[in-house]
Amino acid sequence: MDFSDWLFILFYNTLKACFEQILWIWGAFFLIGFALYFISNLRDKAFAASIGHKAELFLTGWIGVPVHEMGHAVFCFIFGHKITEAKFFSPKEDGTMGYVKHEFNPKSTYQKIGNFFIGIAPMLFGTVVIYALLGILLPDYLPEELNGSIAETGWEIFKNFFSFSNFSNLRFWIFIYLSLGIASHMKLSIQDFKGATSGFLTLLCLIFLINLIATAILNFGLKSILLSDWLTTQINVLLSLFYPIMLYALVLSVLYLLFSYAVLGVVRALRSKVGK
Repeated sequence: MDFSDWLFILFYNTLKACFEQILWIWGAFFLIGFALYFISNLRDKAFAASIGHKAELFLTGWIGVPVHEMGHAVFCFIFGHKITEAKFFSPKEDGTMGYVKHEFNPKSTYQKIGNFFIGIAPMLFGTVVIYALLGILLPDYLPEELNGSIAETGWEIFKNFFSFSNFSNLRFWIFIYLSLGIASHMKLSIQDFKGATSGFLTLLCLIFLINLIATAILNFGLKSILLSDWLTTQINVLLSLFYPIMLYALVLSVLYLLFSYAVLGVVRALRSKVGK
């Protein structure tokens, strides 16, 4: 094999590994993120056309907005960004409900990658908070062991939800309401998407470089890397925790959307009767 063939195979395997890793780790995350965005927009329009956009703030916004903005702030701290101004709950007439302004060193690769995680922080942090609430209010619902299977872990967490005893369990309803408030405001704003995109490009370059080095080492005859196997196992376990909670948040958001349409239907029916 000449050098050009070796180089082609190296880059091909590197790009393939990058694509598989991004799809494996982030694929479902992005799909859920876009779904939450569109569902939230539809819900906001339905409430605005029925009981007014401010009413939704009092239903769930007082819970979800501070958690949303706190997620940005926490990841600013993790990635060394300087927070210049923060409002965790400050509804404005233009639709702004809160914000976190931050600065970073553009020469720092770590802080540039931080833009991605700060942008998507409301989904990550919201998921962690919902999981923490589950542990505080319904600790018996947590899985005893984590095996890295998203389906099995999700079933272990939520199988107890289908129990008639929950109807008389106050802690269960408190969890449902609090998690609904968080889930309904986990969506990313346009500014969040823009910030995440700039950081994601830097993250892609880093992923490509790491895979390029790893693929080159493998091509030199190293057949297995124990660290890689360990990381894969740990990521699988982490995903098995995150994705069931995110899917739960998506289900709650869909139910909340249906509720907003039901309210809109009732209001329209009442208006038509009054009009007659």
